[in-house]
Amino acid sequence: MPDVTPPVLPLPPQPALQPDDALAVASYGAELLDAIEQMLGTPQTGVAAARLVAEMDNIRQAMSAADGRQLRRSVGLLGRLLGRDVEAQARAEQLARQLDVCLLRADGCVQELLQELELNLQQVARMQVAVAAIEEWAGAGEAIPAPVDTLAQAALQRRLQHLRGLAQLRYTEARQLRLLHAQGVELIERYQRIRDVLLPLWRQQSLALRAADRQAQLEQAAQAQARILDEVTAMQARLR
Repeated sequence: MPDVTPPVLPLPPQPALQPDDALAVASYGAELLDAIEQMLGTPQTGVAAARLVAEMDNIRQAMSAADGRQLRRSVGLLGRLLGRDVEAQARAEQLARQLDVCLLRADGCVQELLQELELNLQQVARMQVAVAAIEEWAGAGEAIPAPVDTLAQAALQRRLQHLRGLAQLRYTEARQLRLLHAQGVELIERYQRIRDVLLPLWRQQSLALRAADRQAQLEQAAQAQARILDEVTAMQARLR
């Protein structure tokens, strides 16, 4: 299970700040924001999910190698005129020969994606902590007496609005990360269904079709052999 222990962030000072100190107002919450940046670090790139999608497309192409008609339809009339159907057929046949390699690569992508999903859960927990901390600092700043100086009062309001805006931004990022996490889980489930259910079924059907083709070939060969024997027998009869 991922480690989702909430990290410790700096608490608002007591008192929060001296409202007539312009420098303190301008930098209010700066140490908190620095700590949050260090805590969150570099976001995940989503490379594993993209690689898994690419391998799933390779598997799809490999499974279409035996259906030349569908491949021709997929490239359209212009594609056929440009020879893209031939390229697609060659590509599909190459991938069909490498299907097990594609599966091994896809399995590796799944393991990488599972690790990313665990890191995503940790990052969501950190963002939730960050949002709560920023809101706490903003609330502490809003609780102090308003500055007497009009300019200082405006500066404080801008700073508090900035903090509230950052809290909303982090909240939105956390929602997006949860959505990406759900999409990653769904992607793994789809791949597992292809690997464990659809692909074995496709292989069984392919074997059955090849067996049927082989039987038809054997029957055609037997018929041809019988016709040849008939011709040879007829020729021998004429030579007697």
